Amino acid sequence: MTQVNLHQFQADHMAHVQIYTGSALWMLGQGNLKVAPLHKFGAESVALVHFPAGERFHGHTHFGGEEIFVLSGEFRDEHGHYTAGTWLRSPHMSQHTPFGEQDKVIGV
Repeated sequence: MTQVNLHQFQADHMAHVQIYTGSALWMLGQGNLKVAPLHKFGAESVALVHFPAGERFHGHTHFGGEEIFVLSGEFRDEHGHYTAGTWLRSPHMSQHTPFGEQDKVIGV
Protein backbone atom coordinates (compact mmCIF):
# COMPACT_ATOMS: atom_id res chain seq x y z
CA MET A 1 0.00 0.00 0.00
CA THR A 2 1.31 3.43 -0.93
CA GLN A 3 0.45 6.42 1.20
CA VAL A 4 0.55 9.95 -0.14
CA ASN A 5 0.77 12.82 2.32
CA LEU A 6 0.98 16.29 0.85
CA HIS A 7 -0.08 18.03 4.08
CA GLN A 8 -3.45 18.81 2.53
CA PHE A 9 -5.41 18.01 5.71
CA GLN A 10 -6.01 20.63 8.34
CA ALA A 11 -3.96 19.94 11.48
CA ASP A 12 -7.04 19.61 13.72
CA HIS A 13 -8.84 17.18 11.42
CA MET A 14 -8.47 13.88 13.29
CA ALA A 15 -11.69 12.04 12.32
CA HIS A 16 -11.57 8.63 10.70
CA VAL A 17 -14.28 8.48 8.01
CA GLN A 18 -15.49 5.36 6.22
CA ILE A 19 -18.49 5.30 3.87
CA TYR A 20 -19.99 2.51 1.82
CA THR A 21 -20.52 4.44 -1.41
CA GLY A 22 -23.03 1.92 -2.74
CA SER A 23 -25.59 3.45 -0.39
CA ALA A 24 -24.46 7.10 -0.74
CA LEU A 25 -27.23 9.66 -1.13
CA TRP A 26 -27.12 11.22 -4.63
CA MET A 27 -28.41 14.78 -4.98
CA LEU A 28 -28.99 16.94 -8.04
CA GLY A 29 -26.01 19.08 -8.94
CA GLN A 30 -25.60 21.78 -11.56
CA GLY A 31 -27.04 20.92 -14.95
CA ASN A 32 -27.67 17.19 -15.09
CA LEU A 33 -24.88 16.25 -12.68
CA LYS A 34 -25.56 14.15 -9.59
CA VAL A 35 -23.44 14.60 -6.47
CA ALA A 36 -22.95 12.30 -3.48
CA PRO A 37 -21.23 14.29 -0.71
CA LEU A 38 -18.93 12.04 1.30
CA HIS A 39 -17.12 14.28 3.78
CA LYS A 40 -16.64 17.95 4.70
CA PHE A 41 -14.37 19.57 7.27
CA GLY A 42 -13.59 23.27 7.14
CA ALA A 43 -12.47 24.05 3.59
CA GLU A 44 -11.98 20.34 2.77
CA SER A 45 -14.70 18.42 0.95
CA VAL A 46 -14.92 15.07 -0.80
CA ALA A 47 -17.74 13.91 -3.09
CA LEU A 48 -18.61 11.58 -5.91
CA VAL A 49 -19.89 13.26 -9.08
CA HIS A 50 -21.84 11.50 -11.83
CA PHE A 51 -21.63 13.16 -15.25
CA PRO A 52 -24.19 11.77 -17.71
CA ALA A 53 -23.11 11.18 -21.31
CA GLY A 54 -22.83 14.39 -23.32
CA GLU A 55 -22.92 16.71 -20.28
CA ARG A 56 -20.74 19.82 -20.43
CA PHE A 57 -19.94 21.65 -17.19
CA HIS A 58 -19.25 25.39 -17.19
CA GLY A 59 -15.67 26.62 -17.09
CA HIS A 60 -14.52 27.34 -13.55
CA THR A 61 -11.51 28.12 -11.34
CA HIS A 62 -10.43 26.05 -8.34
CA PHE A 63 -9.38 28.18 -5.40
CA GLY A 64 -7.02 25.97 -3.42
CA GLY A 65 -6.72 23.45 -6.26
CA GLU A 66 -8.60 20.23 -6.96
CA GLU A 67 -8.00 16.50 -6.96
CA ILE A 68 -10.01 14.19 -9.23
CA PHE A 69 -10.02 10.40 -9.32
CA VAL A 70 -11.80 8.92 -12.34
CA LEU A 71 -13.76 5.89 -11.11
CA SER A 72 -15.60 4.97 -14.31
CA GLY A 73 -15.97 6.23 -17.86
CA GLU A 74 -13.73 8.90 -19.32
CA PHE A 75 -13.36 12.40 -17.87
CA ARG A 76 -12.39 15.10 -20.35
CA ASP A 77 -11.48 18.75 -20.29
CA GLU A 78 -9.50 21.04 -22.57
CA HIS A 79 -6.26 19.68 -21.04
CA GLY A 80 -6.80 16.01 -21.90
CA HIS A 81 -8.76 12.75 -21.71
CA TYR A 82 -8.57 10.71 -18.49
CA THR A 83 -9.78 7.11 -18.26
CA ALA A 84 -10.92 5.14 -15.20
CA GLY A 85 -8.09 4.80 -12.70
CA THR A 86 -6.57 8.21 -13.48
CA TRP A 87 -5.80 10.61 -10.62
CA LEU A 88 -5.42 14.33 -11.38
CA ARG A 89 -4.11 17.04 -9.09
CA SER A 90 -4.61 20.59 -10.32
CA PRO A 91 -2.92 23.51 -8.53
CA HIS A 92 -4.41 26.55 -6.82
CA MET A 93 -6.36 28.77 -9.26
CA SER A 94 -6.33 26.13 -12.02
CA GLN A 95 -9.14 26.38 -14.57
CA HIS A 96 -10.94 23.89 -16.78
CA THR A 97 -14.21 23.09 -18.56
CA PRO A 98 -15.15 19.40 -18.02
CA PHE A 99 -17.21 17.44 -20.56
CA GLY A 100 -17.55 13.93 -21.92
CA GLU A 101 -19.23 11.65 -24.40
CA GLN A 102 -20.00 8.81 -21.97
CA ASP A 103 -21.33 8.38 -18.43
CA LYS A 104 -18.62 8.81 -15.85
CA VAL A 105 -18.19 8.91 -12.08
CA ILE A 106 -15.37 10.89 -10.50
CA GLY A 107 -14.26 11.47 -6.96
CA VAL A 108 -13.43 15.07 -6.10
